[in-house]
Order: sequence, then C-alpha cells, then structure tokens
Amino acid sequence: MGALRMVSTTLQTLDRGLAVLAALSEASSGLKPADLAQRLDVHKAIAYRLVSTLEAHGLVRRLPDGNVVLGAGLIPLAAKVETHRLASAKQHLATLSEATRTTSCIVLADGPNAVVAAVQEGGDGFLRVSYRLGVRHPLTRGASGLAILSGRPEANDDLPAVKLARKQGYALTRGELQHGAVGIAAPIIPEGAESPASDAAVSIVALHELPETTAQYVMDCAKAIAKIW
Repeated sequence: MGALRMVSTTLQTLDRGLAVLAALSEASSGLKPADLAQRLDVHKAIAYRLVSTLEAHGLVRRLPDGNVVLGAGLIPLAAKVETHRLASAKQHLATLSEATRTTSCIVLADGPNAVVAAVQEGGDGFLRVSYRLGVRHPLTRGASGLAILSGRPEANDDLPAVKLARKQGYALTRGELQHGAVGIAAPIIPEGAESPASDAAVSIVALHELPETTAQYVMDCAKAIAKIW
C-alpha cells in the first residue's frame, strides 16, 4: 500500500476570497484589483476573477474610480452573527447604561482586532458618546481590547496594561481610541471554563471622568452576561 499523502483541508479559492474581504474591511476608501493582487500575491487576472465572483453575490462593489469596497450583501449576513448571544445581553447593557449614564457596548474579538457588536447609547445631552456597530481596533488598544486579552491565559508578551487589567478585573483607558474619552471594560469569561478564554468584553465610554464605583458596575454586567452565554 502506497504512502498516504497529506491533503490540505482548505480551499484555495475560498481562502483567497475571504482574504479579499478582510483586506477591504481595513481599507475605508477601497482597493483596486491590482492592489488586491499584490496583497494576495496572485496574478492580476485572478484578483479580477475573485472580485467579479464576490460582486455577483453582492459582497463587494466597484466604485466609479475603479476601487472595490465591501458590498451591501454583507449586511444581512452580519445581522445574523452572534444574534442569540447579543440579544440575550441587551437588557444587561441597558441596565448598565442607565446605572452609569454612559454608552455601553459589547465588543467581540476577531483575530487581532476588537469589533463593536452591540451598542446601548446613554449619557446626557452633548456628553453622549455614540459608537458605530462594526467599528474595529487592535486588541492592544482601548479598554475593551485590553479587557479581552486580560481574560485569556497569561502570556510572556502581555502588555503591562493587560497584566493590570487581569489583576484588577477591568481595564481603564483615557483617550486611546477617541480624544478625551474614558473607557472601562471587563472581560466576559464563560462560566465553567477550565481556563480563561475570553473572546468578548463589556465596555462603557464617557467624555468625562467616572466615579471609582463605576468599574464594579461594568464587572457585574460582564459576569451577568457570562451566566447566560
């Protein structure tokens, strides 16, 4: 019997198509097919075929200047992502925003980034902070990203801010993602997990300093959501 050959479990074309979507998600003004070809290290003809296929499904669209951007076809797909988990947490976010008079949100980890997945606006008048769904930022910046990292097993390259957040149970940042904004976040760690494995965090943001007791509200909300997840 001949030696068994290892067969890749990934589909190259699908992998490339997903890479196109990932690249476009990081380029607000879009990319030309030639730019995508360079990023994916493929021939321009392959990049054009990938764009055409994704365009046929409404996942990307071409602008008059030739740039390619994400398409509206992604919206109904994204609306179904984490629907059950996020819906079950909605009331807890509302309670948190009311108690702290701030905007609260749930942020999910997506590879090296944090993505805003649910928002409950709060605050007073011109001091109210708005958060857009789908906003992305590195896990290493902002209270929510640091909180997610603090809810994971310790690593040799943990940032000091991550170590501090792990010690106190929450992360606090000032002006990292928005000038003048104060953010407090706590990791959502599933109950019964044998080891910390956070992929989400509860976060609040305000344009003013917050009372010392505010962090406890955030941690309590994270724990309450963890019980129903």
